Amino acid sequence: MTTTETTSTSWFSRIGSSLRNILLGFVLLIVAVGLLYWNEGRAVKTEQSLTEGKSVVVSVVPDTISPTNDRKLVHFSGMAQTSGVLSDDEFGIRDNALKMKRIVEMYQWKEKSSSKTVNKLGGGTETTTTYTYSKEWNNSPIDSSNFRESNTHLNPTTKPFADQEWISPDTKVGMYMISPDMLASLSGYQQFLLTQGMLDVQSSSLPAQLKLVDNTLYYQTLDVTKPEVGNTRIRYEVIAPQVISVIYKQTGDTLVPYSTKNGETIHMIELGSKTAGEMFQNAQDSNKTMTWILRAVGALLMFVGFQLILGVLPVVGSVIPFVGSIVGVGVGLVSFLLTIAISCIVIAIAWLAYRPILAVALIAVAVASYVILIQKSKKI
Repeated sequence: MTTTETTSTSWFSRIGSSLRNILLGFVLLIVAVGLLYWNEGRAVKTEQSLTEGKSVVVSVVPDTISPTNDRKLVHFSGMAQTSGVLSDDEFGIRDNALKMKRIVEMYQWKEKSSSKTVNKLGGGTETTTTYTYSKEWNNSPIDSSNFRESNTHLNPTTKPFADQEWISPDTKVGMYMISPDMLASLSGYQQFLLTQGMLDVQSSSLPAQLKLVDNTLYYQTLDVTKPEVGNTRIRYEVIAPQVISVIYKQTGDTLVPYSTKNGETIHMIELGSKTAGEMFQNAQDSNKTMTWILRAVGALLMFVGFQLILGVLPVVGSVIPFVGSIVGVGVGLVSFLLTIAISCIVIAIAWLAYRPILAVALIAVAVASYVILIQKSKKI
């Protein structure tokens, strides 16, 4: 189901929008510089804290709690066991698990749009936008009030049942108590197998119009192969009792996060039997991945900022369409080179106190980008 809309924008309107975007561009530059600088400091502090933790961690056997390890960073692996049962009283689903969660999805309309803009002689533009509507299962309510055709594509504003998560309050590994706060960061959910027998036991207290199909509960759905907007489906995932590995600070008979010399904290919990070295290596790898992700986000914000600041130039040149296109390519190249140069300078400044060799290399890349930029600008 699609609909198409065509709009025109005058050259003067485009000039006005471009001038307003300059302020937004400077805001994005400030945010990008702040993000890049903060990220490098975060990465260095995290790396230092993990290096410190790896040098002092003590591997222990969880069957006993030794007073000699009090206030030390300890590592152990063992079977996580809980005597309690996690229960979703609303649907009567129960399981002996470390964690359990209910995932509620609703069948809804979703709008997608695609636009094609054509430059016209005189600097104006004509934009044709196509809106496509489809139905899909989604975990979050989709706001249909802003749809182009909102009157004929209405979604419910809320889900009839909320997502929920339950965490075991009495989990232990050997003699060590694993608190709910520790389990909250434990990942590795698996699908929970639902059976009709579970529902039959609770049939008198279950919501009406509920049916089990392919390990999923459907609510108010006459035909699960042809759902209607507003229909709901529910599934469960659990983390069953199993071997886990932990790195925390031992304080008496409890476990708490370990504070390093630079003010960072170390607290790790993973599924499976892992050595301390493996867990610290996983943490270092995660730190590197996050560092590069935030670098990319910062660089993208900076590039968009330069595009907005310089965006008035292609609009001025678009009085003759092909001239505006050529200027637009030039603005893109300049924005790219400026992004590389300034990003490298910011990162180099942030790392100068910690990694002087890397900082010098980044400054060299920034200088090279600046030289190329000057050469290109002379040709333009």
